[in-house]
Amino acid sequence: MHAAALLAATALLAFLMVGSTVGGHVSTGLDGTVQSWTLAHQSTTASAVFHWITILGGITGMRVVALLGAGYLWYRGRGRIGAALLVVPIVADIFFHVAKRVHARPRPLGLGDGVDSSYSFPSGHATVSAAVCGAFSYVLFRDGLIGREVATAIAVLPPLLVGISRVYLNVHWATDVVGGWCAGLFVAAAWTTAYAYVRGRLVA
Repeated sequence: MHAAALLAATALLAFLMVGSTVGGHVSTGLDGTVQSWTLAHQSTTASAVFHWITILGGITGMRVVALLGAGYLWYRGRGRIGAALLVVPIVADIFFHVAKRVHARPRPLGLGDGVDSSYSFPSGHATVSAAVCGAFSYVLFRDGLIGREVATAIAVLPPLLVGISRVYLNVHWATDVVGGWCAGLFVAAAWTTAYAYVRGRLVA
């Protein structure tokens, strides 16, 4: 529990640091460099792949993952923790929406595609994917349903691919995604801290 709490505090601090760096500015030096590289290396195949990744791993997709995860945990006799898992995408959604309004950062331009009018920082896709995958993988590992390597893969790979897709498709700056990962990690770690506390009380 102490490790999860420390991770939550670290992730929140990292998020605040990234947020203070980007502020309301259009981009940082890192953002400009990454955007220039991605715009110079566009391909039809890669765009199609990342388009599907950003759809399947997006906010709605992760809500579905949370629902399926809750159903699986219920099936394995862990209905209460499954129900609690449904809180994660809700909290993550509230977190990034509030943060977007606070920072009011414009989205990048460059591909000429239609982009929704919401603000850019942090990436909602990165936030929710990191939160859901992080929390779900922790429960599966903590309850002995999967091994450490599989849990790590679940926690890291989907949010990583989703974040990369958002940058490659030029709908987010790189620092938006980094901020989203930090925000999602904070939500996941805070949730697991509460989970570990409650589980410890029940066992005791």
